[in-house]
Amino acid sequence: MDASIINPFLSACEEAFATMFNIIPQHKEPYLLDPLAGHKWEISGLVAVSGDEMGVIAFRLHRILAAKMLEISGVPVDSPEERDEMMNQLVSEFTNIITGNAVSSISSENIMVSAPVIRTGENHVIPWPRSTHVIAVPFTTRQGSFEVNICFRGM
Repeated sequence: MDASIINPFLSACEEAFATMFNIIPQHKEPYLLDPLAGHKWEISGLVAVSGDEMGVIAFRLHRILAAKMLEISGVPVDSPEERDEMMNQLVSEFTNIITGNAVSSISSENIMVSAPVIRTGENHVIPWPRSTHVIAVPFTTRQGSFEVNICFRGM
């Protein structure tokens, strides 16, 4: 796995935050994620990648950042339950936009992505493949932090 597959997902994520929400993310040093360790993220948008490359990508964030994104989007909500549902839908659509933009910029590979799946709650579980590593790329913004986790066959 080379950076020519990973970097488009990271760039698309940064660009989507900037253009959709006027939020400028700054990436930090990547690290190897321990898939069995606990984590701090409350919402994760997941997509499966298939074709010439096979893997899973997760966009993980705190509810406070998702709430800020919803507020910036201007979508009205009438109740806490509706707000939670709208935040999940927003993260799902945001994940879909990021992966669509990333895949369209990777012209050298035949890559397809699944529809996003949302996982929520403290220490929610992501079924990472056991036979490969997961790279975590943390980001910070003024509105909160998030992380992109990338796991491709052969990493």
